[in-house]
Amino acid sequence: MNGEKTEKATPKRRRDAREKGQVVKSNELGSAIVLLLLYLGFKIFDSMLGSGFVRLMTDFLGYIDIPDDFVAKLQPVFIQSVKYFLILCGPVLAISLVSGVIVNYLQVGFMFRPKLLAVKLSRINPLAGFKRIFSMRSLTEMLKAVLKLIIVGSVVYFEYKKSLSGIPNYINIGFSRVITIIWDTLCEIIWKTGIIFLILGLFDYIYQWWQHEKNLRMTKEEVKQEYKLLEGDPKIKARIREAQRRIGMRRMMQQIKHSDVVITNPTHYAVALKYDDNADPAPRVTAKGAGFVALKIKEKAREHNIYIAENPPLAQTLYRTTDIDEVIPEDLYHAVAQILAVVYRAKSGS
Repeated sequence: MNGEKTEKATPKRRRDAREKGQVVKSNELGSAIVLLLLYLGFKIFDSMLGSGFVRLMTDFLGYIDIPDDFVAKLQPVFIQSVKYFLILCGPVLAISLVSGVIVNYLQVGFMFRPKLLAVKLSRINPLAGFKRIFSMRSLTEMLKAVLKLIIVGSVVYFEYKKSLSGIPNYINIGFSRVITIIWDTLCEIIWKTGIIFLILGLFDYIYQWWQHEKNLRMTKEEVKQEYKLLEGDPKIKARIREAQRRIGMRRMMQQIKHSDVVITNPTHYAVALKYDDNADPAPRVTAKGAGFVALKIKEKAREHNIYIAENPPLAQTLYRTTDIDEVIPEDLYHAVAQILAVVYRAKSGS
């Protein structure tokens, strides 16, 4: 059961997969949107592209009508062909390029991974190659390619049957009209193919997302291991906290010798105070503790001849309201001042 991948992918797992180029992306959806935008571009530039194609064919056929002078006219024909090519194909190529970039960005965002282009020797392994060729993913992609071929072929065939099969009967309607029919048929093929690809692409995107999520799923043990890597092993963190606590305890005990007084419960709480009128507006807590720590504070205070005053209410209040290295609250000034006055009198008397 522990080996079953039942857990959702963690954010780190998703980031690692993205670094490897494993993202949700449907080529069919991208092709559909490119085709539909291409169709939209054809409609926007319809008059320019249609008239340009007619002029290209008319000029080219006009040159062919002069066979004796064809070689001499070859350079102008080439120049005109290049010009018309740019006029006709420029917008088409621009639309295809821009739409392709936009579609890919919307699907996967910005992703530049040069290391994915590096040569991997593992891909040269024939056994691994056969596994990739005959894997379920490869079979799925092959079936999709065959399905797309059938769809495009069917659309082209039916459009040909509907519009272009009557071209021999168009001999008397004029060359420009024939070109217009061909152009409209081409747009219709692009439009219908784009719609069909869009439907297929939506289903394919859902499938790709499901497959991606399935591949990213983790076992419970993998989640635990990743948590340990990110957050640290709980045992190690516990040892670190214990070490920090011991260091803090030693540092606190060292501060007791600089204190003026230790106020106790007398057995449950102990709070050490120091007052430096040149640095602080009020006495500052240098150490505090309860139970065993309180006993250690009192033991250290006796070792350094620090005055110990028993005042249970004040000791409990100081312990609960003031942290180490903080000055005492203003409402405790009077009570602490009375104790410090006794301490100072005892020191001066000694």
